[in-house]
Amino acid sequence: MQRLSVFLFTSILGRKIYDEFDDVLGELKDIYVTTEQGYPRVIGYKVKRDGVTFHYEFRSILFYNVDNKVKIMTRGSKEILPRTYSYLLSRNLLDKKIVDINGKQVVRVDDLRIAEIAGEYRVIAVETGPLAKFRRMNCQGLGKFFYKVLNKDFEDKVIMWDDVESLEMVNKNLQIAVPYKKLSTLHPADLADILENLDASSRKQIFESLDEDLAADTLEEIEPEYKSSIIKDLSEAKAVEVLENMPNDEIADILDELDDDEREKILVNLETEDAEEVKELLKYGDETIGSIMSKDFISFNLDITVGEIIDILRESNPEDEELNSIFIKDEEEKVIGVIELKDLILNDSTVKVKEIMDENINILKHNEDIDEAVEIAAKYDLLAIPVVDNNDVLIGVVNTHDLIDEVLYPIWKKKNK
Repeated sequence: MQRLSVFLFTSILGRKIYDEFDDVLGELKDIYVTTEQGYPRVIGYKVKRDGVTFHYEFRSILFYNVDNKVKIMTRGSKEILPRTYSYLLSRNLLDKKIVDINGKQVVRVDDLRIAEIAGEYRVIAVETGPLAKFRRMNCQGLGKFFYKVLNKDFEDKVIMWDDVESLEMVNKNLQIAVPYKKLSTLHPADLADILENLDASSRKQIFESLDEDLAADTLEEIEPEYKSSIIKDLSEAKAVEVLENMPNDEIADILDELDDDEREKILVNLETEDAEEVKELLKYGDETIGSIMSKDFISFNLDITVGEIIDILRESNPEDEELNSIFIKDEEEKVIGVIELKDLILNDSTVKVKEIMDENINILKHNEDIDEAVEIAAKYDLLAIPVVDNNDVLIGVVNTHDLIDEVLYPIWKKKNK
C-alpha cells in the first residue's frame, strides 16, 4: 500500500472512505476546502451511504494506492452540518470557468491536482484540456488515437493555483482581504477580454468588487454590446461610481443604449456639470463628429506663457490623452492655434504661446460626418482634432483612439471573425 503525496481530484471521486476501524463511511462525493491560507486546504468531505448524504470533518486523512486504485483512510471523523463558510471542489470548481491570469483567458477546470504539504492536503494546480476530459470518461487511449489521426497536439495545460482566479470561490460571508485580487493586477484591456467571455452574473460579481478606477478603465475597453448590460446589472451606487470615473463621451455612448428610465436614474446621480455635458452629447446622431467627441480638452488664451502653462498642468494633472494637443483660443473662444508638449519642453518659460503656436490647424464641425475626422486624422497624422460649434467656438476634441474604437476596430473585428 503506497501513500500518495500527489493525485488528481477526479481519481478519488466515487471511492470508498474508511475510518480507523476499517469500516466504510460511504462513497466520496465531494471535498470541503477552505481558502483562507493560500492553496485551498482539505478540511472535510461529503459522502453518500445507502442513498443518504453525510458531511464529515476529520482529525486526519490519508490517500493510498492499492492495486492502482485509491483507498482513503480517515481518523477521528465526525459528522457535521453542511458547511457554509467553506467550498466544495465539485460544486465550486470542477467543470467551472476559472481565469488563467498569466494566459489572460477564461478556461474550464477539467481536473484538480491535490498534494500533501506539511501534513495537509491542498489543491495546488488546475488541469484543463482534452486529456483530462478523456481520462475522466475512462477513454484516454481512444482520445489519444483520435488526436493522432487528426495530427493534433494532445496536451493538457497545468496552471498552478497561484496563477488562477476562481470565480466561484469568493467568500461573501467572510471579509477576505480583496476579492479577485489577482484579476486586479491585469491590464484593463486584458481584463475586458476575460469579462466578455463570462456570463452576466460573473461579470457583475467581478465588477462590483473592482475599485472604481479599474472598473471604469475596464468598462472603456469592453465591447459596446456588453457595456450597457453591465451598467444595468450593477447596483445604482456602483454604476454611478464607475461612470463618474469615465470621460463624458464614454458615458454618453453607454447611456445611449439604455431606455429613458434607466438613463434618467443615472443622470440624476451624476455631478450636475457632467450630467449636462452628457445630455448635450446624447443629442448628436450616431454618425456625427459630436457623437464621438470628448469634452475633456486643454485650452489657453493667447497671452499665456510657457511657464504658466506648465505650472497649471502640474497642478491639474490632466489625463494623458488631453496632453496630445493644447489648443490656443482668442477672446471669442475660437481656436487660433495649437501647441504640443515638445513646444513646452524646448522653449524658455517666459516665451508666450502666440510666438510658438502652430496656426495651421485642422478643425472639425460638430455636425460633420465621422468619416471627415478619419480622413483628416489619417492625412495629417493627428492625435487630436478640435471640434467647434456653428459659431466656431471650441466645444470638444476628437481623439485618434476614439476613431479607432468607433470606426477601424469594428472593421477589423468583422474581418477577423
